[in-house]
Amino acid sequence: MATRTEAIHRLSKLLLAILILAGCAELPVPIRAPYSAASPSYSAPWQPPPTVTVNRAQAVANRRAPVPVDPDAVYGLADLIDFAHRTNPETRRAWEEARAAAAQVARAEAAYYPTLFLLAVGGTSRVADRTPAGTFTVTGAGVNPQLQLEWILLDFGRRSSGVDRRAQELFQANFAFNRRLQEVAYAVSRNYFSLDASRARVTAARATLESAVAVEEAVGARMEEGLATRPDFLLARQERARAAFELEDARGAVDDAQAALADSLGISPIALMRVADLSALALPTGLADSVEQIIDRTLSRRPDLASRLAALRAREAEERRAGAEFWPRFWFSGSTGQMFQRYRAGPPFGRFTMNETEYRAVLNLEWKLFDGLERNNALREASSLREAAEAELATVELKAIREVWKAYSDVKTALRKQEYALALLAASQEAYESTLESYRSAGLATVIDLLAAQRDLARARTTDIQTRAELLTAAASLTFAAGD
Repeated sequence: MATRTEAIHRLSKLLLAILILAGCAELPVPIRAPYSAASPSYSAPWQPPPTVTVNRAQAVANRRAPVPVDPDAVYGLADLIDFAHRTNPETRRAWEEARAAAAQVARAEAAYYPTLFLLAVGGTSRVADRTPAGTFTVTGAGVNPQLQLEWILLDFGRRSSGVDRRAQELFQANFAFNRRLQEVAYAVSRNYFSLDASRARVTAARATLESAVAVEEAVGARMEEGLATRPDFLLARQERARAAFELEDARGAVDDAQAALADSLGISPIALMRVADLSALALPTGLADSVEQIIDRTLSRRPDLASRLAALRAREAEERRAGAEFWPRFWFSGSTGQMFQRYRAGPPFGRFTMNETEYRAVLNLEWKLFDGLERNNALREASSLREAAEAELATVELKAIREVWKAYSDVKTALRKQEYALALLAASQEAYESTLESYRSAGLATVIDLLAAQRDLARARTTDIQTRAELLTAAASLTFAAGD
């Protein structure tokens, strides 16, 4: 019988060793040769093992946007913002973080409920007690299942402080999610206006090229009549080549603007939808509110400020929890179980069976009296972090005020620049047409005058496009800075 028991023990040890070795085989770094998991040389690139997936091209290609793109629709700004809110992975990430914060609040609230464990201990044992009369041995197998209950009854604010902290962190995550939606909307607006401006530059560059062709033809006609020289004609051809180059450069800027817009939408540039033209959009003519009114609205409704305030409240809750650690804990614990065992005891040896019910009910008090000032320093740390959160909130408020002030000033400047840009464009167009007519008919204007008028008209067109884009972008920046 002893030989059989020893064989069982040996087999158990063998099985345990096999399980340990199998678990070690799954470790990413070999224990005896850890450097084999790194690059063999500081000048050679590291090669990933075959089990590591590094190519996500197929996964990205197979991934579809939550909202399909309608190939027949023309998307305006509101449509693009709505599309981006549902497809941009940044909004999804912020949303999931807020959901995780909500789950953390529920986890903190779970401390108010009791915890119930199911425990079970089973196996075989051999106990030998040596006495003057000989060795008394108890050998046998048994199992002891138990239900164990623990319930905190009083902790002087530890749980409530933890729940308050998690609740404030939830508010912080939710406000951060709202701000992320605003950030995505602002990025889409900015890139949309940039795309519209780049397309307008293509139109302006095309008109400039047409003007350059007309100038070249006019100079060529006068050269055939002997009223212009070949250097004049070459200068005109040079301007046409420059206009053609600027047209191609403007077309390249459209591709860049489309890629930026697609990135803010959360899609590939290949899948970019048709975007509406803003040329007929009425521009803002003024500011309805004063800068003081906008600043007051900003401080009361901007989500990132509310998020920082929630972070401050969370630090205050953590400070209260650190103070509660100086007080005792009082909790109830209890358990009930059944002890089953069949064993052999002796000498004289006999076989016995035990089947007993066990239970325990205890009230526990724990009060830490001295810990090397660990709690004192934890309270100091929490107080300092709360003060830092207050300073950070004040910093963010000042930054928000500065952003609103700058955006408000930019809108006013853009409004004035737009008026002058329109006047400059009208004057340049009139001057170019007059110079061209004078050159063609009377010959009073020179080629230099004509080319200068053409370049001034091209710059006026570009200035008009830039000021229009600046005005729209400045208005969007003011809206974003105000938290609207």
